[in-house]
Amino acid sequence: MLMPYFLHYSAIGLAIALGSFGTGIGQGIGAFGAIKALSRQKNGRDNIFRAMVMGLAFVESGIILALVISLLMLFGGGFKITMPIAIAELGIALAIGVASTAISISSSFAVKSACTAMSVQPFFSQKILTLMLLSQSIIETAVVFAFIISLIIRANFSESLTFLGGIKLFAAGICITLGCIGPCIGQGVFASASCRSAGLNKNAYNKIFTFSIINQAVIETPLIFCLLISIFIIYMPISILNSFAGTINFLIAGITIGLGALGTSTSAGIVASKSCYQIALEPENYSILFRTTILAQAFIESNAIYALLIAIFLVVR
Repeated sequence: MLMPYFLHYSAIGLAIALGSFGTGIGQGIGAFGAIKALSRQKNGRDNIFRAMVMGLAFVESGIILALVISLLMLFGGGFKITMPIAIAELGIALAIGVASTAISISSSFAVKSACTAMSVQPFFSQKILTLMLLSQSIIETAVVFAFIISLIIRANFSESLTFLGGIKLFAAGICITLGCIGPCIGQGVFASASCRSAGLNKNAYNKIFTFSIINQAVIETPLIFCLLISIFIIYMPISILNSFAGTINFLIAGITIGLGALGTSTSAGIVASKSCYQIALEPENYSILFRTTILAQAFIESNAIYALLIAIFLVVR
């Protein structure tokens, strides 16, 4: 009886510990960028300070959701802690903890680059702030998805939950855990580039803004795939004929799409960030840069689609 409670309390601590780790680093990066920008530019210091405060508030949102989940696991009982439930809670802890860390660090680079851009273009600060907040809002999606999956997993807890059922719920948590890393890396790289590019050429802002919305959505697509597979894993029944193999299929499916999203979204973000710099330097070439980027990302995204197909086959097999 000791082991289930050990895993249960470990999950509670792990969720908030992972979130605190990433949020602390992220806020440090954002604050460092703001202070450096303040020391560089006397004009517009109020705008830089405002951007730092608003940006750091976004960075902290992930740890707040991790806190909610930790408190829910600690005080939202109503059922006896069994080994299957404790295993599933570990999946929840990893999902919300890693997602919180990923979005915090990723979002902080948007803050840092936005403050730098404001120090270069102090009279264009409001536009840069809008772009930063938009980028951060999209980045936040990863922890929101992790929060949703965590709540759905908890909704499926019962004292009759079997050991294999606990592994299945754990697999759903692992899927969204791995799935949020790549999109956050890609979006962080791209958000940093877009905010900095807005500071390089204010005349290209409208093109950069439109380009940012479209590419942030493209980079995030594999995360949506991971959300779908996580939901499928939670609600698909375990095979009666071969329950052990069926449960392993769920776990492998989550890992498959999670790792597929990691490489795909990271590459898509790197490609988009390079194009964003070029748009700032050569806005007259926007059309060709946009078409080339979207075509390249279409090839890159196909890898996530392949991983999605195999994950679906594993889940329904």
